[in-house]
Amino acid sequence: MGPDLKQRFYTPGQCARDIFAVLGSNVGNLPATQREVVPILNRLAQEKNLLDIGLPRDGNHVSQSKWLYYDGEIGILTARCPSDVGVPVHNHGTWEIVGVYKGELEYRLFNRLDDGSRDGYADLQIIEDGVMRAGEFSVCPLPPHDIHGFQARNDDTWMIAVVHGEFAEERLYFDPEKKSYIRRHQKAWRRSLGR
Repeated sequence: MGPDLKQRFYTPGQCARDIFAVLGSNVGNLPATQREVVPILNRLAQEKNLLDIGLPRDGNHVSQSKWLYYDGEIGILTARCPSDVGVPVHNHGTWEIVGVYKGELEYRLFNRLDDGSRDGYADLQIIEDGVMRAGEFSVCPLPPHDIHGFQARNDDTWMIAVVHGEFAEERLYFDPEKKSYIRRHQKAWRRSLGR
């Protein structure tokens, strides 16, 4: 089931209902679920008023963010990405689909190759590396492969995302070149920048 493309306005609430329908029809098949959710988010991203609606959200890596929809199981959000500093490579503790609502993001998605048994060590492989533009999305899969990093290419870049469940309070922040990571509270990185 997908969005009604003839519908005049497509609200975040309708988007969430469509996502729940996809989740219900694909129980146990996360790749199919995520593939079917991308066109639903793409339809929502066509709405011109998303930056004017929503409730303030304390973003983990950004200073401006809003919940378009949130019920504890599904969260749909917008977030402004600063161009002066990139969001470091990090994990989430859940799956996420992230895309661009406005502007462009340099985006990298990683697979974790090691088994996670050595504290502070992570061997990552880039599986996506490119520029995402308005209406383009990437699927950040379940842990341990829920790892990505990005940087806005201009000052007015806004992302749109859906997250299933809660973000992990403690995250891993990776240095792919050094094959290492550190553990930090999910808001510690942004606060370290004074944002």
